[in-house]
Amino acid sequence: MPGVASDVRPAPFLELPSWRALVGEFEAGDVSHCRAVSAPAAWHGALLEALAGLYLSGRIDGVPAAEGHPDLLVAGEAGKAPNIEACRSLIQDLALKPVLAVRRLGVVMAADRLLLPAANSLLKLAEEPPSHACILFLLEGSALLPTLRSRARFTVLAGPMEVPAAPPPRGGAEWLSWVEGAKDAAGIAADLASWAAHAFRSGDMERAARLDRLRVIAEAGKLSVPALCDLLTLALREELPFEHLFGDFR
Repeated sequence: MPGVASDVRPAPFLELPSWRALVGEFEAGDVSHCRAVSAPAAWHGALLEALAGLYLSGRIDGVPAAEGHPDLLVAGEAGKAPNIEACRSLIQDLALKPVLAVRRLGVVMAADRLLLPAANSLLKLAEEPPSHACILFLLEGSALLPTLRSRARFTVLAGPMEVPAAPPPRGGAEWLSWVEGAKDAAGIAADLASWAAHAFRSGDMERAARLDRLRVIAEAGKLSVPALCDLLTLALREELPFEHLFGDFR
């Protein structure tokens, strides 16, 4: 099955308070129709197995997801978000009635890397999926497109704690100094990762998501360094809603 690792190892997140709280919601019958779960990419195989068990059988170890449960529908792969055609296929498949379970579960892998057309195709599904279906976004970090994030119950299992955290430039002089020192897209992406980690650890998830989205654009390498600097200045200093203008730079 696409997106499911064949050698899933014991889940490293089972003792985390955030995971226990998530399981407690299921045990109380509080099953969100649209959920986003953020965790390190290395956990996504085990996390998919565990969440499929919760959604489809009410148990962590109750669904053979890697063997192909008929009510588990996975779009994309680990580290690779689905394209718009795969998203449309997911929408169609989720509309069908469950085969074995009470509900069908659609999983969008690498949701933080969705291109804008693919993400927009999922808006209606995230807002109001079929009564027998749930949609789950798996991502690393916090860069889920705001229009999807607003429709999902967001759970963070572990943030980007391995990335050194630093605040972005604060004033005109600091911004000018940073722009003068920006030499390549890789360095800009590293700075953005550091700024996103700072926002994440400060509890500003909206700003962390914005910075992480900009990091993805920088890593794509399709903008020149001056264009990237201009974009960052507008997006971070002027609060330009860049998502509507720069959705598909990958």
